[in-house]
Formats: sequence, structure tokens, C-alpha cells
Amino acid sequence: MTTVAIVPAGGLGTRFGADRPKQFLELAGVPIIIHTLRRLAACPAISEVIVALPAIACTAFERLIEHFPIEKPLTTVTGGAERQDSVRLALAAAPTSATVVIVHDAVRPFATTDLMTATIAAAQADRAAVVGHPATDTIKTVRDGLAYATPPRLTLYAVQTPQAFEAELLREAHAQAEADGFRATDDAMLVERLGVPVRIVPGPRWNLKITHPDDLPLAEFLWRQMTSR
Repeated sequence: MTTVAIVPAGGLGTRFGADRPKQFLELAGVPIIIHTLRRLAACPAISEVIVALPAIACTAFERLIEHFPIEKPLTTVTGGAERQDSVRLALAAAPTSATVVIVHDAVRPFATTDLMTATIAAAQADRAAVVGHPATDTIKTVRDGLAYATPPRLTLYAVQTPQAFEAELLREAHAQAEADGFRATDDAMLVERLGVPVRIVPGPRWNLKITHPDDLPLAEFLWRQMTSR
């Protein structure tokens, strides 16, 4: 079994308001994307990593990798306008020998080897798996600032990455979405459209995605807590 990791890092981080894409901001003195790639490289089940980057960031990333080498074969591709496009482009660069593809956010640097291994194993057993945890907040359906409905909380999960899939299933899901002009917020949603259920792998709430400016100090706090144990 060959598992390839895809890291969609094609965004420019405009919502973050920083002077560079958020994946290149530093956490504990090291770029966030390097922390993430180190985590992936440390997982024995992963054979290689493909990173989808903004075209303007490719040269800077190459310099970064020279300074922070990653101990796994690493390929870079130019990403697309949206996350879905970046995954599709990286998937096209994956070797045909890949049996499982694991997709992980560039700005989610706390995922452990155990979590990645469990997600890959779940995908091998059930074809598709995502990390998630039950919703603890009440979730509302909102339009124009007004709440119209409240889905039952017991049926709701907050989904994270890593997400792992049979390679051919993920290729089919992306091809179908491209043909239909369908846009999704994660790869599991594309697989669900094919009628394939997705296994939930229980994950920790501290598997933080650094999305907004106030996430960075929280990530720094989590890093200090985890490295001081």
C-alpha cells in the first residue's frame, strides 16, 4: 500500500491580513507549513508529499526547504484559485501507484502521527475517512444575519483534516465535480456526492487550523503547552 500526502497551500491568505500567505507565518520561530510538513514526514505510512502552492510563492518555498529540509520525497505544483483546485492539481501529479491519498491543511500543524495513521487505516477499511469531533455549540442555519433553522446537534460533527481516501475514489470524485461545476469546502463532500459514506475518525479539538489572526496566539499557547510536557 502506497500513501501519498497532499497539502493544499495555494491560498494567499488575504483574510488573514498579513504581509505574506499565512502558511509562511512563523509558529515558535518556524514557518507553519514547515511544522505541518514535518508532521507528515514523520508518519511512517506516508511515502511522499505533494504541496500545491501559489505561483508567486514557489521560489520562496524552495529556499525555505533548503533551510528546513523535509525527510520525505517532496514535490511542488502550482495550486489553483481555490482549495479544491489545488487538491485536484496535486492529485494529477500523484503517482499512479498510490493506493491511498491523505489530504491535510497546510495551516493545521498539530496533527499527530497516530492521528494520520488512524485516518489512513480507516480509509483502507472504509474507502474514505475524515478526522472530526461532535459539535458542542448549537448550530444555526443563517441567511442575511437571521437564524432560520437549528439542525439537531447530535447529528453534527466538526470536521478537520487529515482526510484520507482510496486514490481512485478521490480521483473519480474530483473528476465528477469538475464535470458538474460543483464546488465543495472539503474533499469528503466530493466523495459523499458519489454515494460513498465517510468514516469519522475521532480527533482532538486542539488540532487547530490557523485561519484568522487570533488563531496564531492560540497556536503559540498550544505549542508551548505541548512542547513543555
